[in-house]
Amino acid sequence: MLFIILSVLLFSYSNVLWKKNLYNASIPFLVSYRSLLTSIISCVILFSFFKIDNITIIGFIKITVGSLFGVIGLFSMLFVIKKASLQWLGVYKLIGIIFTIAYLWLFETIDIKKSAVGLLIIALGFVGFIYSNKETQLKITRKQHLLLLLMTFSFSCSGLLHWKNLTSSTPPLLILANQEFLIFLTGILFTFRQGDSNLYKSHMKIYFKRVLLMSVVIFFALLFNFLALKKTNPMITSLLFLAIPLTTIVFSAFFFKEKLSSKNILCICIIVMGYLLTEL
Repeated sequence: MLFIILSVLLFSYSNVLWKKNLYNASIPFLVSYRSLLTSIISCVILFSFFKIDNITIIGFIKITVGSLFGVIGLFSMLFVIKKASLQWLGVYKLIGIIFTIAYLWLFETIDIKKSAVGLLIIALGFVGFIYSNKETQLKITRKQHLLLLLMTFSFSCSGLLHWKNLTSSTPPLLILANQEFLIFLTGILFTFRQGDSNLYKSHMKIYFKRVLLMSVVIFFALLFNFLALKKTNPMITSLLFLAIPLTTIVFSAFFFKEKLSSKNILCICIIVMGYLLTEL
């Protein structure tokens, strides 16, 4: 439980740090810079204190596939929150349990009938949230909705695949190092493709303190997340991590003064009620 609480707070604060630092920064540059530091931290600890001789090629491929979904989810998220409210991030993360239940129904033989009512209520609250913000400052484009949907799907797949990897005795730090290194490579490729390679000379010193803080926060957020996944099944973990999107929404109001309307609060409460009913 302690791992989950720490991960919830750190993930939510990490979302705030992304939003703050993306105002005047290139997404690929910031991602590659942050993941470079996180990769170094995780690799130093991994190779200093853990043995990974028992990891097979097939096992490494499985880890990499799960990490690739994490990369897709991260970039999808950042392209949206650079301009949109963190409330959307929180709401879309709330519906991630739909993909988790679909996976467990297809591959782990859970009875989806028990979750049907909860899923319908989640859908009702989600549609209500979108409709209530069609003409407000929180309104986002269709492309942003698709990116957030891709983010939700990708993070759900990544979480499920890494849960499988962790249950086969894969060290959490290996998964963390693998995912952060892939994020670093992707960020580097996008940076050079956009012709922004000069940013590594002109901006690394300027952003060092901010990126170092981001790196430390996300390192421990991911580490505690993987440790929590290792100890529980994805359905229970998904329910416990309900606090991440809710805390993110609260943080959006606290740090960015984003107004939470009564309609939005009602829709979020409906989604949460459906979320909880999926486990009853």
